Amino acid sequence: MSAPIRFRETIDATPSGDVRDGLALRFDPTRRITLRFRLELDSEEQVEALRYARRLMIREERTRGLEWEEPSIEDAVFTVTDVSWSALASQGAWCRDKIRELVDRANRVASGLPDPSDLRD
Repeated sequence: MSAPIRFRETIDATPSGDVRDGLALRFDPTRRITLRFRLELDSEEQVEALRYARRLMIREERTRGLEWEEPSIEDAVFTVTDVSWSALASQGAWCRDKIRELVDRANRVASGLPDPSDLRD
């Protein structure tokens, strides 16, 4: 069995392009940031598992609707090795949680285990 899909957040020193943003004394939740994640995939099957898990999460978001200010995984831009997600600064933690959930689900799909959301009534 291959190693699980992994990710890590990559740090961009100037996410909005202005050095002064890193020195701000006040947190501005309306400021947009770009979160970047590096994906570590070992096989084409893992890429397909990631795609499947993302489609599943998008379908769930559309079915239940999004909470106020909740970012959608559909807005994240995916390549084979990277994810780039432009969001409000106040949504950063939510985006990180969704990427973590996406990778967890993709690893379950890749290993052949059922996704817990598939078992709900």
